[in-house]
Amino acid sequence: MKINNLKLTLFVTSALCSTAFAANVSTSTIDGGGLRTSSANYTMDNSVGGIGGISSAAADTAKNGYIGQLTEVVSVVVTAQPNSVGVASTSQLSGTATLDDNTVASLSGSDVAWSSPNEPYPVASINGTGVLSPADVYAPTPAVVDGYYLGSTNNTSLEVFAPDSIGDGIADWWRQQYFGDATPTNDSDCATCDFDGTGQNNFFKFVAGLNPTNPSSVFVLKITPVTGQPGHKMLTYSPIAVGSGQVYTVQFRTNLTGGAAYVALASVSGPTTNGTQATVIDTQATQTQKFYRVDISLP
Repeated sequence: MKINNLKLTLFVTSALCSTAFAANVSTSTIDGGGLRTSSANYTMDNSVGGIGGISSAAADTAKNGYIGQLTEVVSVVVTAQPNSVGVASTSQLSGTATLDDNTVASLSGSDVAWSSPNEPYPVASINGTGVLSPADVYAPTPAVVDGYYLGSTNNTSLEVFAPDSIGDGIADWWRQQYFGDATPTNDSDCATCDFDGTGQNNFFKFVAGLNPTNPSSVFVLKITPVTGQPGHKMLTYSPIAVGSGQVYTVQFRTNLTGGAAYVALASVSGPTTNGTQATVIDTQATQTQKFYRVDISLP
């Protein structure tokens, strides 16, 4: 209901002289019937009966007291906090949906369906509330997480890293797993130590994904001739770490005393893999002597 302003003008005259004056009577505006009230920075549209309405200021809009409203999701944005997470830590996934009336809705981790093309490495799991648990990694490793909400899809990137509190290249989780402590405590669990006496030290075994306490856990390269191919050599190496990010490169040099560096073997067929074993064939093994090695690196 709106009572319009009233204006009352009274004119008084006499035979002897004339004069005129005006009196203005103004009423207040009472707006409870669905009209708009506003100020310089704020507007409000009331629904009938004062149930509620739309209040807006700057870029924010609040809808109060609506019995119901149908909206449709236009897009969704998902995030990870933090987006750089260490092994044994977690990251919380969440999102924001934009609706077709230009409003936004905050999405908790449980509102969104999550998956990761990287799972199970370096993403070990994502629970029902959107808490991401990383897998054990050997070096900083990127991951992508997809989020699905009411037909809209988005993804976010994060990095999983392995804390190295000592700074010797060995991740804390690895030393904790095999030696029970994240920091070296004796002359058996340092990076250059060879705890099981295999000739392959702890740092090498960390990079190669081996067990430093098991003498049978060693990396082996075998070189054999190829039947009917005198200019070929078969190189078989194992074990390869599956799904852990290690990169294996077969290298060679033709002497050990001339100072020539090892270079990647280009004339190869393969590799082919069988479980944790890989095989390549050097198709130009025609030199009088040729020395091979396998370089193992982390991303």
